[in-house]
Amino acid sequence: YKIAVDDEVAIQMYSNDGYSIIQLTTGGAGGNGNRGVGGNRGADGNSYKVRTDSTIKVPLIGRIKVAGLSLAEVEEKIELKLVNQFNSPFVICRISNRRVYLFQGGYNSSIVELQNENTTLFEILAGSGGIYQEGNASRIKLIRGDLKNPDIYLVDLSTIDGMKTANLNLMAGDIIYIDPFINYASRISSDVGSIFGFLSTILLVYSVTQR
Repeated sequence: YKIAVDDEVAIQMYSNDGYSIIQLTTGGAGGNGNRGVGGNRGADGNSYKVRTDSTIKVPLIGRIKVAGLSLAEVEEKIELKLVNQFNSPFVICRISNRRVYLFQGGYNSSIVELQNENTTLFEILAGSGGIYQEGNASRIKLIRGDLKNPDIYLVDLSTIDGMKTANLNLMAGDIIYIDPFINYASRISSDVGSIFGFLSTILLVYSVTQR
């Protein structure tokens, strides 16, 4: 995954290759913390939103460009900037606002947070209560990338081979769309019933007015 503008990057910085569990941003154990501009304190370290100029501003380092880089590349970049100040700096980065969008036909929609890097389509569907009653399990679309020219994957959960595809890992920004199942027989029956009801009403009105 490549970091993009508006992503929130959570950063934990340690010394001595991580063996000394003292976060550098707190100034030592029991410190008050130094969040810097745009930083939000959480259990996974300080979180920084990527600005429109592709940068974040981090204590001890300053402003660095992160958009377009992977998490591993950002970790290495920060470690190189800290190496002159600390012994064997060790950095852990993660995206703290990774989410996907789930649309179940025209019946329901939701935003789902990705809890880890390996969340699968199966997990998202199971966590949302499964495929809704009117949903078509054979036509689940995964839409990924720029919406002007997206990659679209069709997943069929009605077959064993299709279920293997559903084990793929999701990425932040993915859109899951479940086609509605159209019951043509039911619709035709309903339409025919409506027509007969309308004709019956006309005949009743006609018979009353002719008396």
